[in-house]
Amino acid sequence: MYCLVDFRNRPQYKHTFRALEKAKECLKKIRNNPLGATIIYADGRREYFENGLPEGYSDFSGRSACVKKGCHVKYKIRRLGVLDGLAKTAHTETKNIPNWKEKSIFSLFMLGNRKFYACLVVLALIAFSFSFLFQKKFGPGSIARSGDNGEIQGRVAGAMDSKVGDSSEDQGNDASLQLADADIIMSLLGKVEEKQHSAFQKEILGYIKGKPMESMSPYIAKQPRIVAAFIVGIAMKESKFGIYAPHDSSGRDCLNYWGYRGRENTTASGYSCFDSPEHAIQVVGKKIASLVNRGISNPAEMISWKCGSTCAGHGAENVRKWIADVGVNFYKINKGKNS
Repeated sequence: MYCLVDFRNRPQYKHTFRALEKAKECLKKIRNNPLGATIIYADGRREYFENGLPEGYSDFSGRSACVKKGCHVKYKIRRLGVLDGLAKTAHTETKNIPNWKEKSIFSLFMLGNRKFYACLVVLALIAFSFSFLFQKKFGPGSIARSGDNGEIQGRVAGAMDSKVGDSSEDQGNDASLQLADADIIMSLLGKVEEKQHSAFQKEILGYIKGKPMESMSPYIAKQPRIVAAFIVGIAMKESKFGIYAPHDSSGRDCLNYWGYRGRENTTASGYSCFDSPEHAIQVVGKKIASLVNRGISNPAEMISWKCGSTCAGHGAENVRKWIADVGVNFYKINKGKNS
């Protein structure tokens, strides 16, 4: 790295170059610059301005300085040393130009102002000492050491004695309060659950109202949503919500709207007969829940309800239609959970 230095060997950092040829070109340009001007002070200092005198330097009447056109500063080219970048930049100070430097209070906060920071530390220590003494003399601890110490301690001791004497009663009150809180919480939870059950039952009735399956809506609403969705979806496909359902030998409705074959009072054709709507939902819901727990989450995976272990003898179109028909109501009830 190279830079220009003046006659006092002061680096001109605004003229810094990587190559010596660039430095020579710049020095030649400065010496041949027709717009350049040099101020020569009486003490020998010289200032060179490449673009002429700036505003404020034009009038030197009555001042010990003169202006000459061109560069009258003996600039030279010198290689920059390692420490040149750390050296302080030389600033020309002059009293001939008014208000050339403004002083500010913010200079107090410069990192090098050690005296200022030392004063701050001393002030902080003094403030901390005063606050400690004030707290010690006038704080809450000083009241216990005052002239009424005996009276205050007596009052405190009396309060503690009464507290000890009433400890069993307070414990009983606390226990009753805890029980009351538990009852309130359980009551609130029960109301929330009841409200949710009522809303879900109303939703289920929207699909089965006016059908034989309507009486099962309170028990369907108690099932998990995905189980209830399968109960309604399969019932629509297998029996039109109870319109087409098996009957026992006496002609009684078996309440089996899903084509379920189990051990419960089977008919001659092998279908289960249930004792009540609650019994029907209890058995069928338990069976569907067990399949859901194994990973079944949509009608396509529930096809075993129709086919059993294999669908080889049911026909591809029948299988496809069963899945589609069950899915009509399943996806409406099990909103956002279809896959």
